Amino acid sequence: RELVEDLFADGHIGVLCCTATLAWGVNLPAHAVIIKGTQIYDPSKGRWAELSPLDVLQMLGRAGRPQYDTEGEGIIMTAHSELQYYLSLTNLQLPVESQMIKTLPDHLNAEVVLGTIQTLDEAVDWLSYTFLYVRMLKNPNLYGISDKAAAEDPTLQHRRRDLAHTAACMLERSHLVRYDRRSGALQTTPLGRIASQYYISHSSMALYSRHLRPNMADIDLLRLFSMSGEFAHITVREEEKLELSKLATRVPIPVKESPSE
Repeated sequence: RELVEDLFADGHIGVLCCTATLAWGVNLPAHAVIIKGTQIYDPSKGRWAELSPLDVLQMLGRAGRPQYDTEGEGIIMTAHSELQYYLSLTNLQLPVESQMIKTLPDHLNAEVVLGTIQTLDEAVDWLSYTFLYVRMLKNPNLYGISDKAAAEDPTLQHRRRDLAHTAACMLERSHLVRYDRRSGALQTTPLGRIASQYYISHSSMALYSRHLRPNMADIDLLRLFSMSGEFAHITVREEEKLELSKLATRVPIPVKESPSE
């Protein structure tokens, strides 16, 4: 990869072709950037989806670097139905929204383990320092807050308390914290410390807590860990199936499933 990048930078290679993923890591100036197709497979949705605006702008940003060129060209090859979307993308500023709510329990658990949050009130106050809070103030409807609720509660105190309480309840059900609903006290548990130390989600820890047994065999342990949410989007590529089939015949632990499963 480095050799190809050096040859391109020195002008010995005129055209450089790379995948969408590699395009993020290639930090080379170019006169023109062509995005051939704008759809990539999204494992979380189980279907093909359009490239995110950030991906597109990141790729087009390689063209016409000021210190190397006086102008640059960006060419997007996409379906006609998406034409207006990409035209607006180059002309308008799209706001960046927070994704924190999806992983709020895990962030809260990390703060409880560190000791920076010990009560629900501290969790509510902590949320006021996040980008999530900034965006909730700017665009309340997107985060499930009505105009009436936003007007009655300008600092979104009730919404922040609801989010903190819900996250604390989820952590308590997963046995990661002890949550006293009367006093609002939050106390970490050994499982909570393990989850924070090794970046394991609360849902995976809840899975382990339910199914781990002292006398489990190796294959059962591996099967349990493979059910973790962290592995949900890891798929077997077509070119890997043959190699995995060979490997399955040699591993000391029998694997019943085929690579296609």
